[in-house]
Amino acid sequence: MTIGIIANPTRDIGLAFAKEIAEWLQSRGHTPLFEEEEAYQSKFLIVLGGDGTMLQASQRAARYGTPMLGINLGTLGYLTDVDQHEGLQAIEKMLNGDFRREERIMLEVEGELALNDVFIRREDSAKLMNFRICVNGDHMDTLGADGVIVSTPTGSTAYNLSAGGPILQPNSEMMVITAVCPHTLYSRPWVISKYDKVSLTPVKNDEGLAAVYLDGVAKFFLKCGETIVVQVSDYKASVVKTANIDFFEVLRKKMGANEGTETGKNFRNSERT
Repeated sequence: MTIGIIANPTRDIGLAFAKEIAEWLQSRGHTPLFEEEEAYQSKFLIVLGGDGTMLQASQRAARYGTPMLGINLGTLGYLTDVDQHEGLQAIEKMLNGDFRREERIMLEVEGELALNDVFIRREDSAKLMNFRICVNGDHMDTLGADGVIVSTPTGSTAYNLSAGGPILQPNSEMMVITAVCPHTLYSRPWVISKYDKVSLTPVKNDEGLAAVYLDGVAKFFLKCGETIVVQVSDYKASVVKTANIDFFEVLRKKMGANEGTETGKNFRNSERT
């Protein structure tokens, strides 16, 4: 079986863990692939890094329908399956068919894919900018804000969450529109259907360019009056999970929101003072 390996060299120094996995796979009769184009077309793709590495890999793996097993060498690791010390065990489970496959919707803008979110803001600074937001051609709002996020359920625990947006279950099929620091008293996040199309237009000619980020990477620049359309793509990211842990348990662990973590204890203690 051909198994692709994509590693973040800043997390896997000298690709030491990637080489260990390759040797382990070869000893069991499998063919590891490091060449990127070949790796993305393999039976499975092993991604070594954090969520950022998974996001980047998903944009190409989705086009081939290649399932990704993420091994966390970073910090939070919502998308990754296990930490490094459990990596080989997770790979063995995957090869034995002992896993579940989660299909995650992705966003598409001008042929580019995003698994987490599309974010638009003023290009030259974090100053306020005015945006016109339409859904299916209908005017939803025009508001001044630091930016506007269109997020998938997968991305709802990322920038969307920090900006006050709702947490969505990752296997749900919807989008959420969240304004970042809106200069208004009434603005709230909007949860919309996966069939909707969101148009974002920076307005007012004196405000300069707007930058459009897909999964945190700047991809486009818009003049005032120019529009991008964000919609759910036909492509989906396929994420392999071998760990017996549900989404809500991951949230509790990553957010430190339960009594069993120091963060949770400190948070609850601070509430009492």
